[in-house]
Amino acid sequence: MFQKNLEDLQSVTKELLDKLESAGFSTVESLSWLTPEELSEKIKIDLEIAKKIITEAISKIDQKPISAADLLVKEEKRLKISTGSTELDNLLGGGIFTGEITEVSGEFATGKTQLCFQLCINVQLPPEQGGLEGGVYYIDTEGTFSSTRIVQIAQSNGLKPLKFLNNIAVTRTYNSDHLTFLIMNVEKIIKERNIKLFIIDSIASHFRAEYVGEDRLVSRQQAVMRLAETMKQLIERFDIAIVVTNQVIATMDDSLFDKSPHPALGFAWAHRPHQRILLRKGRDQARIARMYDSSRLPDRECVFFVTEKGISDKAKK
Repeated sequence: MFQKNLEDLQSVTKELLDKLESAGFSTVESLSWLTPEELSEKIKIDLEIAKKIITEAISKIDQKPISAADLLVKEEKRLKISTGSTELDNLLGGGIFTGEITEVSGEFATGKTQLCFQLCINVQLPPEQGGLEGGVYYIDTEGTFSSTRIVQIAQSNGLKPLKFLNNIAVTRTYNSDHLTFLIMNVEKIIKERNIKLFIIDSIASHFRAEYVGEDRLVSRQQAVMRLAETMKQLIERFDIAIVVTNQVIATMDDSLFDKSPHPALGFAWAHRPHQRILLRKGRDQARIARMYDSSRLPDRECVFFVTEKGISDKAKK
């Protein structure tokens, strides 16, 4: 059903195939949400040729419906990763689920990256300890990944750090094109390293820095939507969990009742994550998590703690 190869397209010659792969397109699905104009610009081909490729790509996509009963069976088979906090797990309906994109947003130092570090360890644990015995692929867009912190959390919980570090693959990105290329070509890493958790920390960083001004808003929305659709294909095909952190922006519209900070990237991104939680600081080590948006869970809040040992339900005394 998913991920048809570009070689299946009759309109794609060997020369065009090389161009597409060099530009980061590896499947028919990766082309199907482009406009002909975008494809023509990205790989420098005639617009009419681009139209033929896009038209054929769309025709190859399997659009056969699935029954709601079959979907329920599929949803019940999803696995979950513990966050380390029972309260936070309950807020999320049991933890971070495979087959879903979970967004964690918040201001600076609210615990977004610390939660990601904890998940890097927890996903490697056996199921009875809240894990999936799988690896992690971590895309770091802001230079905040810390092996030292992973070691600290592991040692504080009586675990051997090197074993866990070896199962975390990390890539540092420096622009949105690099981020896009990595996400669209992540399949090999997922297969080779038994990846069960894919983390992007953060999804907004490059886009907010590069797509500045109202005249670039549409281009940013298109780029973000392509990434979101690719991520949805990944969770469907490989049954992995994807966690993305997001920055927040202030509300400038005086007509809105709720003027609290809200996640960045606007409507183009807003409906893509399955679960969206918003973090804010509490007293000392306490953090408050709010279920910001969910297709299956009510809006509510919980308190958890960021300690030397990682994410916890108790503050370190």
